[in-house]
Amino acid sequence: MSGATPSTARRAVRAVGLVLLLALLLAVPALLDSAYWLDLAVMVLVWAALASAWNISAGYAGGLSLGHAAFFGVGAYTAVLLFNELGVSPWLGMLVGAVLAGLLGALLGVITFRLKGPFFVLATLAFGFVVHILAVNWRGLTRGAAGLTLPFDGGPQNMLFADLSTYWYVGLGLVALVLGVSLWIERSRLGYYLVALREDEDAARSLGVRVVGCKVIAAAISAALTAVAGTFYATFIQYIDPASTTQFELSVQIALVAIVGGMGTALGPLLGAVIVIPLGEVLRASLGGGPALAVYGLLLVVIVLTAPNGLIAGLRRVGRRVGVATGVVR
Repeated sequence: MSGATPSTARRAVRAVGLVLLLALLLAVPALLDSAYWLDLAVMVLVWAALASAWNISAGYAGGLSLGHAAFFGVGAYTAVLLFNELGVSPWLGMLVGAVLAGLLGALLGVITFRLKGPFFVLATLAFGFVVHILAVNWRGLTRGAAGLTLPFDGGPQNMLFADLSTYWYVGLGLVALVLGVSLWIERSRLGYYLVALREDEDAARSLGVRVVGCKVIAAAISAALTAVAGTFYATFIQYIDPASTTQFELSVQIALVAIVGGMGTALGPLLGAVIVIPLGEVLRASLGGGPALAVYGLLLVVIVLTAPNGLIAGLRRVGRRVGVATGVVR
């Protein structure tokens, strides 16, 4: 590529890299011959979608939410209840759950748009606790702590598959959807407005940015995509309860995955999921509950301290250095 311009060389390298990455992702079920590891890989996709959806509201708009498990639970419970009670396919239940969660996210955005910093965080935290309390105590609908089982009935038309590899490919589609929405927002006028609000809300308002409208749109999109991930999780596990879908710790984990990978970027949450979720699982399997949590927390602290802007920022720096060394980047 001696006659190619640097920009052409970069595009060629990116195209080759994307093709190789796509081929690798499609071959994962064949490469992972163990059901355990393929199950873990599907869960990585779930967390990647959740962290990316959270990133739309928190990373781009700067609204650090600790209540996103509520939207996850709305998506899961809506799809399961519609299927169990009315026989509605989870494919349709997923859309209903996304609409409900989007409306809740928009309502929460309208209520909290004036709040900043810790006050906004506390408001989202309170919202998450309210939804969790409802899920635990509304036993006539949710069965409370006993949870709900999604019977294996119908197959693909009901988002229920006999083999894990199909769940992997559907999960890839889910991640592609959330990533596509994130990239669209990142490169759209809405994305520029959200970043302006995150950096300096008063300055953005003085320049004509509609603060309330932008925040509400970001909150609604983020909540709706989180609910879609909740439906996929419910059909994959085929059992849900408040502890697995609306618990506060889930909201913290969602935020942690995005923060470790890199907030405010489209690829950061995906990288965070690839690192954080397998790390936690491997430590639990090798060390047990208590020691695993201690080592897990220590490693995450080290990662955050060494890469305060997320792992994606560090990878980009390494990529630039490699590009300069090879002559692809000048």
